[in-house]
Amino acid sequence: MEEEKNYPKINSVKVIIENQNAEILLVQEPESDEWMPLHWGLPGGRPKLRESLRDALKRTLLEEIGIEIDPLGIYKVEELLHQDRTVLMFIAVAKIYEEIELKGRVNAYRWVNAWDLEKMDTSEFTAFYAKKLILDYLSGNREFIDFSLIETQNYYDLQNDPEYKKWSDSGVT
Repeated sequence: MEEEKNYPKINSVKVIIENQNAEILLVQEPESDEWMPLHWGLPGGRPKLRESLRDALKRTLLEEIGIEIDPLGIYKVEELLHQDRTVLMFIAVAKIYEEIELKGRVNAYRWVNAWDLEKMDTSEFTAFYAKKLILDYLSGNREFIDFSLIETQNYYDLQNDPEYKKWSDSGVT
């Protein structure tokens, strides 16, 4: 008997946004949020079908905080083994050097430093690891990997490419 193949994987993107004062943007989820209503965390979300990680980051930031930001790179990848799924959480970094007015679907937002974060309880965050992650970043580990490391292979745009079709057809039995 062949073993059932079950691969429930979810990709998610979050962004550490740092301002000119070395503070990090926290957003409060709306009351209607399905996961952690009114909890604090980093802005982000899930990529849609046919959407690259970078495009998902830009889209979710625009939806959640109402501004366009081009993330600089990937700071960390968190692999969360939770309940019936595995979540790959891609944490990106972005910087904002001017005053901005945030306007999106989040309930509220605030800029925090390490001292502010230390006063917050872990139960206030949307993700269990979030407080430690942000404190690690603020403590000086601000290295990130440029997005050029991620090469998006968009098979959706290759449907009319004869080499792609030949390759694709070779795997069908």
